[in-house]
Amino acid sequence: MATFTFKGFMGAGPSWTDIGANTLVFSSSLTDLATNITVAQFNDGTHVGNGDPGTDQCGANHVNNNKYLTGSTISVNGGGSEALNDTNLTANECSLNVLFNHGSAVALSSVLFYCYDGTTPATRAPGLDVFCFERGTAQTAWVEINDDSGAQGGTGNGDSFENRTAATDHDYYVALTASPEVVGAKTLFDLAMSLVYS
Repeated sequence: MATFTFKGFMGAGPSWTDIGANTLVFSSSLTDLATNITVAQFNDGTHVGNGDPGTDQCGANHVNNNKYLTGSTISVNGGGSEALNDTNLTANECSLNVLFNHGSAVALSSVLFYCYDGTTPATRAPGLDVFCFERGTAQTAWVEINDDSGAQGGTGNGDSFENRTAATDHDYYVALTASPEVVGAKTLFDLAMSLVYS
């Protein structure tokens, strides 16, 4: 049986912890998930909430915050500007770990990480710019996976992640950042991954 598990590096450890039925929340505060992000600015905090946003479920340590500064630079947890690469961003500093598990060893291909409206995979999330970075592949730039005003998002504009050779567990470490294009709550906003295994 194949399963996806979305995890945040959080809690008492902190450690990679299953987000489960909770929601990944972007805010303008490292400690408060209910603090709104100003239009055209990027997140200063990343959290796990039990709603939109609900109450914080991170525990003692919040999910790491990865903030877009330029197309090739990042701020981690409020730190200074760094070049976006595998040296400066460790796996445990990423916003998200997506684990694909299968009961037997399988190879992965056509791996796509994307942002959509939560209902129709081909439909972009409204009112948002969203960027991601797949760590561990020698990339050095953010990839825009949602741009509402530019009519980009959904399965047509995701980030093609690295194919993998046969194994039972495949971990993808992802930096994520988001910016509102317009004022208002952004509840039609989900992240997903699709792939082919053999």
